[in-house]
Amino acid sequence: MQTINETTGDWRPGMYKKYSTHFQTKLDEAAYRGFVPYGSYLMHSFFPKDHLIRIVDLGCGIGGFMRVFYEAGYTNIEGIDLSEESVATAHAHGMTQVLQGDVFQYLENALEHSADVVICMDILEHFRREEALRFLALIHRVLKPGGRVLIHVPNAEGVFGSRIRYADYTHEMAYTQKSIAQVLTFSGFASISSYEDKPLLHNITAIVRRGLWEIMTLPIRFLHLVETGSWKVRLSQNILAVAFKSV
Repeated sequence: MQTINETTGDWRPGMYKKYSTHFQTKLDEAAYRGFVPYGSYLMHSFFPKDHLIRIVDLGCGIGGFMRVFYEAGYTNIEGIDLSEESVATAHAHGMTQVLQGDVFQYLENALEHSADVVICMDILEHFRREEALRFLALIHRVLKPGGRVLIHVPNAEGVFGSRIRYADYTHEMAYTQKSIAQVLTFSGFASISSYEDKPLLHNITAIVRRGLWEIMTLPIRFLHLVETGSWKVRLSQNILAVAFKSV
């Protein structure tokens, strides 16, 4: 049953309350196992080695990535999600570090310079432009000097980027490597890098997929070179951006 605020016309709270149900996402142990390859990639590639760092996962859903980090020894971790359904699932699977609430209120109430790493996996695209800029400014305030933010978003220049952009009715935006760097720079971040979401090398099937990805995207990269004079293009459906708060 849909829930729309009769005064404001806002449908988003009703959609997010049971986000997994509306998006037809499974909520079981298998769902948690699906977070392991990418969660491990994030840790090994972008996390400080100090397991005592404070990690905040914004829009963490059922806490899938959080559990990967926690089981690897990063226990100083907390997540926040608006969906009552997702938070209940997280708690049922032992992830009591997941809080239910609004990410903006959470960031506004958080102490300044209190986090070493902030994770934003598939959340920024749900915000309108003005909301996204406010969100990033709040993250910048919460991060310690030298802290980092990891942002995963739909890639508008990807071969199937529009598939992700429009796969979810709640998506407001898609980004490119340039536009995500633009908003991060505007929000005070530095040392910004973006990464293509190539298949990860975690099993034999993934190794084959990675090889095929490298071969089959070459013509598209070459076409981009012909038109623009540059090989610098991200072709995956999503991209990962990593940015730092200046010391």
